Amino acid sequence: MGNLVRELEQRAWYARYYAQAGADRNDLCANRGVLFQTLASEASFIRAFWHIGVSSSDLRVLDVGCGSGATWYQLFRLGVKPHNTVGIDVQSDRLKHIGEHYPQATVLFADASQMPLADESFDLVYESTLFATLSERSLRQRVASEMIRVCKPNGYLLLVDWRVRNPFDAGSGKLNRRELQQLFGAGTTTRLLAVARGALIPPLGRLLSAYAEPFYFLIAGLLPALVGQVVYVLQKQSNVEALS
Repeated sequence: MGNLVRELEQRAWYARYYAQAGADRNDLCANRGVLFQTLASEASFIRAFWHIGVSSSDLRVLDVGCGSGATWYQLFRLGVKPHNTVGIDVQSDRLKHIGEHYPQATVLFADASQMPLADESFDLVYESTLFATLSERSLRQRVASEMIRVCKPNGYLLLVDWRVRNPFDAGSGKLNRRELQQLFGAGTTTRLLAVARGALIPPLGRLLSAYAEPFYFLIAGLLPALVGQVVYVLQKQSNVEALS
């Protein structure tokens, strides 16, 4: 019953998002405003990955809120192996697409706040814009706690999210430095290794991407306050380190 409720909530969030923004909101072929937003996001992901001190081919990876696995190509081109990759999501229809594209990977239809996974079983626990879809404080904390639980000591958490909330959607969330400390215990339970800046705050980023491409990365570099999407790299501390 819990999975059904969470699935309906997530479906409602995405339905509301695309109803407001349009069906082609993230369509690289149909929407020119997506291109440089996507390139900036990909660059931030790659820069963040440089801080993971384990061979990519050896990483056992969990994608929390994986959806259809649309971002997995970024993991695989950096050396992560599909057979070492597990995805978990509450939207069963989206999980079906992963089997079509990545049959070696494993997918789980389950609630990220109650994951049916063993403690300390993954080298890298990953999420992409999951917290942007969650506004309820207790749910956000449960998901974060579960991500920490299934991560190995000295393993990594890679959080790709928006540091600012969508002001037009009361059901949206954000993941800024303060949230990072509250939800993931940055500085105690985990250690912040790096922050990589990515896409600009919409609609500015989409406007520049569509009509002023040469200025996109110039503005992102000169005015970092206008960057909305970031990648945080956390390392889970061992028991001794976490208590020190």
